[in-house]
Amino acid sequence: MSAARKLKELRGEDFDRLLNWLDADRELAGLLYEKIRWRLVTILASRGCVLAEELADETIDRVARRVADIEKIYVGDKAIYFLGVMNNVHHEYLRRPVAPRLIDTSDQADKREETHACLDNCLETLAPYSRQLIERYYSADKQAKIDLRKVIARELGITPATLRLRALRIREKLQTCIEKCMTVSEALRGPRPGSPAGVGRLGRAS
Repeated sequence: MSAARKLKELRGEDFDRLLNWLDADRELAGLLYEKIRWRLVTILASRGCVLAEELADETIDRVARRVADIEKIYVGDKAIYFLGVMNNVHHEYLRRPVAPRLIDTSDQADKREETHACLDNCLETLAPYSRQLIERYYSADKQAKIDLRKVIARELGITPATLRLRALRIREKLQTCIEKCMTVSEALRGPRPGSPAGVGRLGRAS
């Protein structure tokens, strides 16, 4: 599973508004959501985008945050609106400079370890059913991931769209927990030697 910064997720109210905009029937809204998402992923992948799922989720995130402004005035196929936003997201992605590979500093390594530690701690706070579901849900990659999620949905007797909604809710709880954990960890760690605050503290101590 991705670390805290990879767990970007919609706020609950934004996601609920998005589903309501898609359809008043929550089950049908979930099916439409899943259909639109995979259409976005498929189009981006066909363009050779290696981050198809990430850009699809970024597209959905942006649409969800705009629903409050457009839900009463937008007319037409809602899937087309997603495609327009996706094109903008993809163009922005193509304009991004290629970042050079950097060697992790000790601070970066410590940060990564803290993030994973917080993720482990937050997983422990979940109910056993929720933890098992979310760990299985993200335990595979590419086509194997799609096949596994179909198996999980079949085992639970629910649709893949309903399964995704459940996973999104659990991810949302994890994200909130991890962010709180990281804030506490940074507060307990205090300023590192060499930082402005750290230098000032060392100077006074001498």
